[in-house]
Parts: sequence; C-alpha cells; structure tokens
Amino acid sequence: MKLAGDNWRVASDPETRSRSSLAAAHAFTLIEIMIVVGLIAILMSVSIPAFVSAQNKQPMRTALQGVMEACATARAQAILRGSMVELRIRPQDYTFDVAPTGASPSPSSGGARPEPKAGDGHAVFSVKLPTEVGIEELAINFQLLKDAEAVGVRFRPNGTSDEFTVVLRSLHGELRKITLDPVTARADYEVMR
Repeated sequence: MKLAGDNWRVASDPETRSRSSLAAAHAFTLIEIMIVVGLIAILMSVSIPAFVSAQNKQPMRTALQGVMEACATARAQAILRGSMVELRIRPQDYTFDVAPTGASPSPSSGGARPEPKAGDGHAVFSVKLPTEVGIEELAINFQLLKDAEAVGVRFRPNGTSDEFTVVLRSLHGELRKITLDPVTARADYEVMR
C-alpha cells in the first residue's frame, strides 16, 4: 500500500524528474508540427508556379539553341572545307540542315579550291524545331520567305554569309529574333517578348 508521502518522494526524486523532462524535451508538440507543415505549404505554393514556368520555356530554349548551333556549324564547315556551305531551311517542316554545296570559292576571293569530298551535299547537321515552336518570320537577303517550300542561307569560306533573319514564336507567346551578321556570319538573338 502506498502512502501519500511515497508519491511525494517519487516526484521529488531527481532521477525520475530528469527522465520525464528528458522525454518531454525530445518530443514535438502539435503546434510545432503544424508550423512546419504550414512552411512547407508556403514553399510549395511559391515554387510550383516557377517550376511550371521554367518547363514552359524549355521548348523555346531548345529551338533557339538548335538554330544558333546550326548557324555556327555552317560557318565553321564553310571555313574548314574552304567551300560554300548552305543552311537549308524548310519553313513548313520547321527543319534546319547544314550541307556543303560543293561550290569552290571564286578566284577573286583568293581561297584554295579543294576537291569535293565524298558525301558532299548531304547534311552534316540537322535540327527540327520542337512542336511548340514555329517560324513567325523568315528573311534572307531582305526577302520574306516564310511561305517558301525550301530556302538556303549561304556561308562562304572567308567567314561571310547571306543576310538572314528568323523570328521564332512559341505557343506561350515568346518571340525570339535570330539574326546573322553578313560580315562575320555570326548569329545573335534578341528577346522580343
């Protein structure tokens, strides 16, 4: 049988008191758990729209990178081969192909005339725009050619090219204008929207 004094002794025992306070110090209260859940909800509500927005911009980035790489490849191939290379564009298919023309530079340009190699005329690089991206405008040497079946931008071995402008539009309303500097044949882009 326990006496009232025994209960007092148990509660005042330092070892028992430290074990019970130690157990209470390691537990989470309901309020602490609810605060953590609330913070996670706030972080998710902020980060999900940013993630979705980043995913919506991916097709335009892919298209922009592909066209810029096609222009750089055409320029490099023309210089390395010592002959004209063409960036062939099929606006209806949204494809860009880099292919040697086999044409040697004219004697007035002072370049060497290498022999055509096997496989010349076949694409050395190809890119197709993602389905979410289309061609809004296409101009070569200041002629609008968006509705043409196939067009070509010539890159010369001396590092020059035709004048070229293409505007890409995504389904999300993004517009990117890619231009080619005819003196250096280097591509640059501009964010229009």
